[in-house]
Amino acid sequence: MTRFFSSGAIEFGPWSPSKAGVLAECPLKYIFQYIEKPSLSEEDKLMQDDSVLVMGSAVHKYAENLTCGMDKTSAEEDAFVDIPKTKKNLLTIRSQKRGIHSFKERMDAFKAKNKVILDKAELRLAVDPDLKSVDFWDYGSVLRGVLDRLIIIERNGAQHAIAIDIKTGKRKPVEEYTLQLESYGVLIHSAYEVESVSMAAYFSSTGDLDWYPRVVNKSDINKDNPVFTQINGLIDSIAPSNFNVGRHCNWCQYKLLCEKERDNL
Repeated sequence: MTRFFSSGAIEFGPWSPSKAGVLAECPLKYIFQYIEKPSLSEEDKLMQDDSVLVMGSAVHKYAENLTCGMDKTSAEEDAFVDIPKTKKNLLTIRSQKRGIHSFKERMDAFKAKNKVILDKAELRLAVDPDLKSVDFWDYGSVLRGVLDRLIIIERNGAQHAIAIDIKTGKRKPVEEYTLQLESYGVLIHSAYEVESVSMAAYFSSTGDLDWYPRVVNKSDINKDNPVFTQINGLIDSIAPSNFNVGRHCNWCQYKLLCEKERDNL
């Protein structure tokens, strides 16, 4: 039997692209956030501006609402209800809505030209160490992912999947999302009988749809897949002494606690 995840990867699972990203950025932050989970005292708390994350979640909710058939007014009222109505936020909402409307039009046009088998928004998928599909919250899951949009079509007697992740921030090279998009390939092949998985990132701020250069076929789900090599390769870096100091520290909620920890080390 092919072994995809190392024993260490299984021990520290379940993994997601964001969780692996934290470990790659700073192992000490990873320990605080996913293992020790310390309760920060008032003096150790660092005030964080999470407005970007809140806005991003609202935009994703708006896109999900439209996919589920809500009219634009109801979708907006439901998605952006908790966003402070400042002038800056209203302008951001305006531009993001424009991008999501364009995305919906492109998806509707694509669906009209193809035989659609499945169309899901905010789909949660997970697999166990043997890459068998399991419930997202299953205790034995080792890899999880939330797909902003999954469309499966039938063409020439075979089914093909298209997975698209919506990005609400600045446009970046699609290769920077390799682990996330390749994870979709693993998760979709485990959950559905598809011949191929094509992945893309849609930037709602610009309206650009950037396709990942590789189409993932069933044969690509092997031990050399980037998902397994990257996650397995990160395991050896899990140690309190492996901390990375940089600009990212300015926004880390564990900044003050980390400084004390480094002094002790």
